[in-house]
Amino acid sequence: MSFLQIFHNFSKNVLGIGVVDAWKLADATKLQAQKARTLAESKNLRQAVLISQKAISAWSKQPGFWERLLRSYILGDTLEKINQDLQKWQAQVTQASELLNGAKSLLQQDNNNPHETKILLDALELCKRAGKILHDEQISQTISNCQTELKQREDFRKLVQEADTQAERRFFEGAINIYNQAEQLYPTLSVKQSIAACETQVKQEKIYYTAFTKANIASNEGRLRSAIALLEAALNKFPRQDGIALLEKLQRTVKGKEKYRLGLQAEKAGNFTEATTLYKSAAVLLPNSTDCKIRLGIVAIKTEEWSIAISQLTDIETEQSRYLRGFAYAKQGQLQTAHREWQNLQQTNKLVRQQENIKVISQRQKLLSLKQIEEFIVNDNLEQAQTSSQEHLQKFGSDSLVEVNLNEHILPRIKSKVWQNKHWHTLADTTIKLWESSPNIINLHNWLIATYYQVFSDASTGVIEDLIIALPTALANLNQDLTLHDIPWLENQKVDLELISLELQRRLEETIDKFQANQLEQYLKFRDKYRLEKVALRLMGNPVQIGMKVKKLFITPGCYSRFFNKWQNFLVTDIHPSERILQTLYTPWGLSVAACLESDVARAIQIKPLKANNNNIELFALAFVAYHEGCHYLQQQQWQKAATYLNQAKTEIKAFPDWIQEIDRLCLLQRQVISEFEEHLKFAQFWYDLIGSKLAKSYLAEYKAEELREKLVNQQISQKEALKQIQKISIIDDKNPVVLDLIERLEFAQEFEQFNNLMKRGLYDQAVKKAKKSRNERVRFAVAEIFIQIIINAAEKGDASDYEMVQQLGRWAYEICPDAPEFREIYRSLRICY
Repeated sequence: MSFLQIFHNFSKNVLGIGVVDAWKLADATKLQAQKARTLAESKNLRQAVLISQKAISAWSKQPGFWERLLRSYILGDTLEKINQDLQKWQAQVTQASELLNGAKSLLQQDNNNPHETKILLDALELCKRAGKILHDEQISQTISNCQTELKQREDFRKLVQEADTQAERRFFEGAINIYNQAEQLYPTLSVKQSIAACETQVKQEKIYYTAFTKANIASNEGRLRSAIALLEAALNKFPRQDGIALLEKLQRTVKGKEKYRLGLQAEKAGNFTEATTLYKSAAVLLPNSTDCKIRLGIVAIKTEEWSIAISQLTDIETEQSRYLRGFAYAKQGQLQTAHREWQNLQQTNKLVRQQENIKVISQRQKLLSLKQIEEFIVNDNLEQAQTSSQEHLQKFGSDSLVEVNLNEHILPRIKSKVWQNKHWHTLADTTIKLWESSPNIINLHNWLIATYYQVFSDASTGVIEDLIIALPTALANLNQDLTLHDIPWLENQKVDLELISLELQRRLEETIDKFQANQLEQYLKFRDKYRLEKVALRLMGNPVQIGMKVKKLFITPGCYSRFFNKWQNFLVTDIHPSERILQTLYTPWGLSVAACLESDVARAIQIKPLKANNNNIELFALAFVAYHEGCHYLQQQQWQKAATYLNQAKTEIKAFPDWIQEIDRLCLLQRQVISEFEEHLKFAQFWYDLIGSKLAKSYLAEYKAEELREKLVNQQISQKEALKQIQKISIIDDKNPVVLDLIERLEFAQEFEQFNNLMKRGLYDQAVKKAKKSRNERVRFAVAEIFIQIIINAAEKGDASDYEMVQQLGRWAYEICPDAPEFREIYRSLRICY
C-alpha cells in the first residue's frame, strides 16, 4: 500500500474527516456550546436547544477508540456539558409551553366583556411567568395582546365615564361624540342605550345653546337685562351650569351697577359712609372695580382720610388717579412724593398753583423738621432723632448736614445703647446691614456675635441661615480678628483659636440637627448650606490662604452668594487657577459639588442646577458632578444611564487618575452582571472609549475576538480575513489570552491547511520542510503526530509491511518534533536516534 493510501485511510477511517477539519469542527463545537449558553442566558432556549442538537449531531453517536482519543484531545468534556445543558433547556421549554397553553386556555373563556378583566389579568400573569423562563415570539405576542386588550378596556371605561359626566352636565352632543368613540371599541347595549337617551335631548340643547350665544352677545354689548331675560327663559326649559354661571355673573353685574349708581347719589348727598359701603359692594360685584376704587379714593379725600385714599388709588395709572394720589400725599406732608405724582400730568392753572404752594410749604416744613431733630437730640431721644432724620431725608432729599449728624453722632450713640441692652434681634438686623454696607473685620465680628446670640434666644430659620454664613466667614478671618488677640482677663495667655472654632461649629451643628426629626426638608437645606461652607473652609487652607475676597477679607461661598449683587464691584478672586474645585463652590453648582465631595451623591443629584453657564468653572463643575453621578449609577449597575453622565465628564476624567481607577473598579463589577453577548460588546466599547484603561482594552479585545470567532463558526468570514481582523484587534490589547489564542488557532489552521494540501498532492518533502520551518510548536507537533498515528494505525491493521515507508514516516516525525516525550517510545522502536 502506498504512503498516500495510508494517509488517506487514516484521515477517512480513523478520524472520519481531515485533521484540519477535525480541529475546525472542535472549535465550531466549542463556539456553538458558548453561543447556546449565551442564548440560554438571554432566555432564547429554543435556539439554544437547536444549536446544541446541531453541535452534538456533528459527532458520531458511537465513536471508535481513536475517535474517542481524538475527541478527548481536542474537545475535553465539551460534548458531555452540552448534553447536560440540552436536557435542562428542553425541560424549561416544556414548562414555558405549559404555562403558555394555560394562558391560551384562559383566553378562550373570555367573552369580550369590556367590564371584565380578571381572565385577562390571570392569562397575562401566566404569560409573564413563561416569559421569565423563555424568550418566545408567541409568548411576547400573547403578552402584548393581553396588555393591548386590557388597555382598550380601560380606555373604554374612561370614555364611558367621561361621556356619562358630560351627559350629567347636560352637554349631550359632546356626550354622544364620546359614546361613539367608546362604541367603536366595544358596541355594547348599554352604550347604545346611552346614545339613544342623549339624542332625545339634542334638539332642546341646540335651542338652549342658541339662546346662550345670543345672551353672551347682548352682555358684551351692554344689554344686560335683555341677556338675563334670554337666559332665564332658556334655563327654565333646559337648565345647564354654564348658563347658570353666566346668569349669576350678569345678575351680579346689574346689582353692582345699581350699587355704584346709588353710591354716586349718596356721595352727592354728602352721605360718605353710605357711599363708601355701596362702592365697596359694587367693587365686589363688578368684573372691573377700577371706577369703584377711584370713587372710594375721592370719598376718602373728601373725608380727609389720606392714607385710605392712597391705598385705594394704588396701582391705578390714570391722569385722574395720579392727580388724586398726589393731592393726598401733599395733604400728608409728603411733598416730594406729591411732586413726583404730578410731574408728568397735563399742566393746568390749578395744578401750577398747587405746585407753587407745595414749594412754599416744603421750605417751612424743612425748617420745622430740622428744629424737631435738634430737640430730640437735646432730650437724648436718639431713636426718635434717627427716625426724624431718615424721614427728613426721605421727604426733602439729600441734606449733608442731616446725613453727617445721623451717621457720625446719632447712629453710633444708638449702637452703643443697643449693645448695652442686648436686644439681639435688633442687633442682628443692625449689624448685618453694617456688614453689607461696609465689609470689615469689626462689622463681621459684630454680625457674628449678634447672630450667634439671637440663634440661641430665638432659633428662627432665617437667623440660622445667617449664622451658617456668618460663622464660617468669621472663621476664615479668625487670625485678623484683633478683638481675640488682646483680651485683658487672659493676661499673657494666647487665645486657642482652633478650640474656639471647633466649639462654635459644634454648637451650630447641634442647632441644625434639631430640625431633623420634625422639619426634614428644612434640615436638609441647612445641612446642604453648612456642608458647602465646611468644605470650602477645608479647601481654603488652615490658616486660610486662598478664596474669594471682599476688600481684604476672605469670604465663603454662602457669603459670596448672599451679598454678590451689593459687592460685585469690590470682589477679588484670590484662588490659583489650578484650584478648580474650590472655584466651583462659588458657583450655583457649589451645593452639589460639596455633596459629591462628602460622598452624598444622591443629594447632589437632587440639588444640582438644570444647566451650566458657558464659562470654564461652571463647565468643570458640571463635569465634576456628572462624573460622580455616573459612578453613582454604575454602583447601581445601570451602565447605560451612567454612560450619559460619564461622557459629559469625559474630557476631565483623564486629568484625574483616581477617577480612572474608580471607573475601572465599578466597570469590573458591572461586567459581572451582564449576560447578553451584545450588551457585553456595547459596554466594553463604552468603557474603552471613555478611559481606554488596560482593563477596558482587555475586555473589549476579548469580546471582539469572541465575536470574530462566532463569525468563523457561522462561516460569515474567511480565515484569511479573520486573521487580518484579529491582528487589528490585537492593537487594542496585544497580550489578551483570548486574542492570542484565536491568532494562534488561525495561524495554525492556515499553516496546517497548507501542509495538508502539499501532502494530498504527494509533495511530501515540501510538506515536511514547511512543517520543520514552522515557528508554531503546535503545528510541528500536530504534523509529527499525524505521521506517528499513521504508523500506529497501519501497524494495527497489518499494513506496516513496508518497513522503509514506516521508517521514513518516523524520520519525518523526528525531524519535525524530535524532543516530544510522547513520541520517544516510537522513535526507540524504530531505532531513530535523538
